[in-house]
Amino acid sequence: MIFFTLGTEQYPFQRMVDAADLVAAALPEEEVFVQIGTHPAPPKLARHERWLSYPDFAARIRDARVVVTHAGAGSLLSCAWIGKVAVTAPRRHQFGEHVDDHQTELAARMAELGHALLGETAEELARLVLEYDVETAELLGRGRSSPTLPAALDRYLDQIGERRR
Repeated sequence: MIFFTLGTEQYPFQRMVDAADLVAAALPEEEVFVQIGTHPAPPKLARHERWLSYPDFAARIRDARVVVTHAGAGSLLSCAWIGKVAVTAPRRHQFGEHVDDHQTELAARMAELGHALLGETAEELARLVLEYDVETAELLGRGRSSPTLPAALDRYLDQIGERRR
């Protein structure tokens, strides 16, 4: 199963929905599931639900071969804690996906720590999913386990906070 999550933001995220449909078209034998939240239009090919409870969300992450997520802290940290290297696309202000571009900083940091692969366009996200190698992703995330991740992110978020004050 390939799990896409748009999170709980009030803004649409068409790039992610388009990526899910591209993957569903390329892999008709594999389940592609999207948690769409408030996004106005469901995917055309992929299965979807608007909301998942956190236990269901975590189970989807655990059971997925690949997780594709917006760059929200809760989603990215959940992937890291469960041991998944996520394919991620930060929501962008220029596309009306968020109020600013703060997700780009978190996505870049998670990629530096080995917990994310970054894509911008629907086509890039789909390519990352289609070329995803579970063994390579596991090696990428290894050694940067959940006990060290929160401390590293706390330090990083403190640094960002200092620059914005």
